[in-house]
Amino acid sequence: MDPELKRLYLQDLKEIEEEIAEFGVSVDLLMEKSEILDFLGRHEDALQVLYKARELSPEAADLWNNLGVVYKNMGRYEDAFEALMTSQRLSPNRPVTLKNIGDVLFFQYRDDEARLWYERALRNDRNDPWALTGKGQIMVTNQHYEQALELFDRALTIEPEYAWALGGRGMALLGLARFEEAVEAFDMAIELDPEWDHPHCGKAEAMHRLGLLKEAEVEYRTALRLDELDPLKWQDLGNVLLDMNRYRDSLRAFRRAAGLDDKLVRVHSGMAHCLDMLGRPHEALVAYDKALELDAEDPAIWNNRAVLLTEGLQREDEALVSYQRAIELDPEYHLARFNLGQLLTKRGELDQALAHLVPVQQVLKNEGPHAIPELREEDVVWLRSFLAEEKKA
Repeated sequence: MDPELKRLYLQDLKEIEEEIAEFGVSVDLLMEKSEILDFLGRHEDALQVLYKARELSPEAADLWNNLGVVYKNMGRYEDAFEALMTSQRLSPNRPVTLKNIGDVLFFQYRDDEARLWYERALRNDRNDPWALTGKGQIMVTNQHYEQALELFDRALTIEPEYAWALGGRGMALLGLARFEEAVEAFDMAIELDPEWDHPHCGKAEAMHRLGLLKEAEVEYRTALRLDELDPLKWQDLGNVLLDMNRYRDSLRAFRRAAGLDDKLVRVHSGMAHCLDMLGRPHEALVAYDKALELDAEDPAIWNNRAVLLTEGLQREDEALVSYQRAIELDPEYHLARFNLGQLLTKRGELDQALAHLVPVQQVLKNEGPHAIPELREEDVVWLRSFLAEEKKA
């Protein structure tokens, strides 16, 4: 929090406590006090103050709404929902309560329900920036990026310095692959709210997609200074470091992520890649197997595992099974077909190799090298040469 803003909040808190000491306790003063404590991040203290207010006025809709907000800020979403629904029952369809209910449902990944509550708020005011932004966030989650962008732009027309809408706009632009514009939106959000970690993460992702790896690393590390307990940030940092060929640093980031959440598939597959590149194939295989334990339907992991078995461990029979599983899961996975074809060629099983390599050549001919971007130029040269020799034979 900005030091000057914190000073002002603390000054307000002192004045409220002096009023309570002089004039006695009132529900309004207690709610003001709890709101400041919540802003200061003292959520448990804010709760205790609201509990005292509830004893004085258990039927106050504002009090239940504020109680729901504090629970929401603590991540206690079930308690938040219950409190907010109590506020809704006591005073139906107050816009602030409708929007808070939408927020809580959104945080619980109950998108369809959340959208309905935001839309109820918009029936009261179709240009409410908060409700427009909440609905826009749901559109982003469901990959309706154009519709989301329209909602964020409406919100920003009304409130140009609304950090949440700017962050959402950045995410919509990311989804539309408009990366430079996304960076601009995230920068504006960061300027308005430097301590909000999400725009830093969004900017980092845009930088990563633009190939600006060092800049992406800086943004992820900034986001982690703001919230170092988010495993997805460590995972994304690990991916950037992996693309920078900093395998030891990447492995450390993935391990931090796994320490926070051991169920992230990409963390284990990322660790496997790092361990492979560091010359530790047996550990890499364990990491790939852990990833497949979590998601056995990912063809890329089966393919990468097969490459390790072939090149790092010389266990070709097992590699064949792994490649075949990748292709079973995705018959259009041409990289796995190419890799399997190469292995079968090495083993002298040419008819089977051709069954996989000919379709790969056809894809490259029809769609160009971008159809299989993982193939190196030397791979394409080898493929053409091999098929030409087989045609002559």
